[in-house]
Amino acid sequence: MSVNTVMRCTGRQQCSLFLHVSGSLAMNEHVKGVSICTVAAGTMERCRTHVFHRAARKQLSGQQVEVQDNCFEVAVGQDVHVTLKTVPEFCHLRVSKTYSVPGCSHADLQKNVPECIAGKITYQLNPERKALSISVTDMLENTDYNLRLCHKGYICRGTGSQALLKKEDPQKNATLTYTRPLPCLCIEGWSSVFDAPRVQVCPFKNNMEELWSGVAFDSVKQTLSWEPACQTEVAVTLCQNTEESGCQNLANSTQSVSRGKVSFSTVDPHPRLCMKFSTKMGSWIKCPFAGSDFTAWDIEAAMVNGKTQLVVTSKIRPTLLLSSCRRAGPLACEGNEDILTFNVVKHQSVVPNLTLAMCGENCCIQARRIDVKYAAKVLLCDFNPSGTGGATAPVVSTSHWQTVWIVAPAVGLLTALLVSILMIGTAVTVITAHQRKCGGEVCHVTGSQHNAGSANPCSPQHTLPPIPCYYPAIEDTPNFENSEKTNLLNWVKKDSTI
Repeated sequence: MSVNTVMRCTGRQQCSLFLHVSGSLAMNEHVKGVSICTVAAGTMERCRTHVFHRAARKQLSGQQVEVQDNCFEVAVGQDVHVTLKTVPEFCHLRVSKTYSVPGCSHADLQKNVPECIAGKITYQLNPERKALSISVTDMLENTDYNLRLCHKGYICRGTGSQALLKKEDPQKNATLTYTRPLPCLCIEGWSSVFDAPRVQVCPFKNNMEELWSGVAFDSVKQTLSWEPACQTEVAVTLCQNTEESGCQNLANSTQSVSRGKVSFSTVDPHPRLCMKFSTKMGSWIKCPFAGSDFTAWDIEAAMVNGKTQLVVTSKIRPTLLLSSCRRAGPLACEGNEDILTFNVVKHQSVVPNLTLAMCGENCCIQARRIDVKYAAKVLLCDFNPSGTGGATAPVVSTSHWQTVWIVAPAVGLLTALLVSILMIGTAVTVITAHQRKCGGEVCHVTGSQHNAGSANPCSPQHTLPPIPCYYPAIEDTPNFENSEKTNLLNWVKKDSTI
C-alpha cells in the first residue's frame, strides 16, 4: 500500500488536500471487496468500501488487483493512520500505514492552499532613518494584510511598529521604524483571517554584535550586569584582557543564560576586566571599563625622596594585596609570596612601606584588590620611575594617615576653644566698661528709681559690696591669647603623639 497527497482546486488560491491511497491484493472468488479506513488525532474513523461484482470476481480470480482511492480530505500537516483490509476480513489480515500530510513549508501549498498563503515579504533598509521599506506580494486575495516588527523568541513580541494594508490598495507597501538592529528583530506578516499563517523575515539575524552592547555597571553596589535583548543561548564569562594571549578567564566566573539577567557582584572596575560572550556562532569580548575615565586605581614606580618606590593612586577606597613573584607569562607569576595588605584613601596617592631592593632578577610585584569577588591582576615588572629628574607628584606614605586622623579632630577642638575664649573676652570687656561708668562699683537700679530719672543711680541703698578684681590692660590681651593658643597647640601635639 502507498499513500500520498493530491490537490483538488476550484479556482485560484482555492485548493484542498486529499489522500491518494493505492493498494494491491491477490484476488480470489471469496473476496467480495476491500475497505480503506483513515483516522487522525481528534477525528473519527472514516472508511470507504470498494465491492467487486460476482462476474468480476470470477474473471479476476487468481490475478493481482490494484485498488486506488483519493476521496479522503485531510488538513495541512496532519498525521493520518491508513488501513487496507479485505471484505470479508480473513484471519484479521490487513495492511496499515501512518502518513504525514505536507505542511505549509511546501512551495505548492504556499501558492494554492488558503491555509498556507502567508504572502511574500521583501524590504529595503534605511540605516540613517532606522526604517524598513516593506513590500508584500503573493498574499491572499480579497483580504487585508497585517505587518509589524517583533522580537522573535518563543513567541514574537511586538515592538509597537505596525501597519495594515487594505485589500483595496493596489500597492501593498509600508514603512516601519525600529530602535535597535537586533538579530531577533523580524518583519511579521499575515492575512486578516482567523488562524492565518504568518511569515517572518529577520533583516539583522547575523548582527550578533548588537546583543553585547547592554553591559551596565553600578558603581555604588559594584555590580556588573548584562541582560539579553533577544532570547539566545549564551555563556558569559569575566576575563582579563592581555595583549599577548587574548582574554584569560577569571576562575568561577561563567554564567549561562537564555533570557534572564546576568549579574556579577563586587567587581573591580579595571580597564582590563572584560566580559566574554560565547554562543554556537562564536565568541565576542566587551571591555566596559576600557578608557582612562574608568581607571579606578593604578600602581607604578616613581622616585620618592631620591628612591625608586611603588606609588598607588586611586579614585575609590580599595584594599590591595601586594605579592612578589617571578614572571612566567602575561599574567602568570611563579612563587607568589604575599608581602603587604593595605587600604588606600580616595583621591590620594600612597607609597606602600616596601623597598624594591628586596626584588631580585626577574622579580615582579603583583597587585590586586581583595575587597571584591572579581578583580583584575596588575603585574609590575619594570621598576623604572615614570617621572624624570626625580620629580613626581606629591605622595603620602601609609603611616601618615594615622597622623591625619588624630590632627583633624584636634584642629576642630582648637577652633571651638578659641571661639569660646573670644566670647569670654568680649563679656569681660563689657563688664569692665560698666564698672568704670559707675565709679568702680557694681550697681542695681530698681524700676521706680529709673523711671523717676535719678541723677545718681549708684545711691548707697542700692549699691552691692565692691568685688576686688584685676583686669589686664588692653595691650596685654593679645599676649594672653597667644599664650593660650601656644598651650593648646602644645596639648594637641602631646595628645597626637600618644
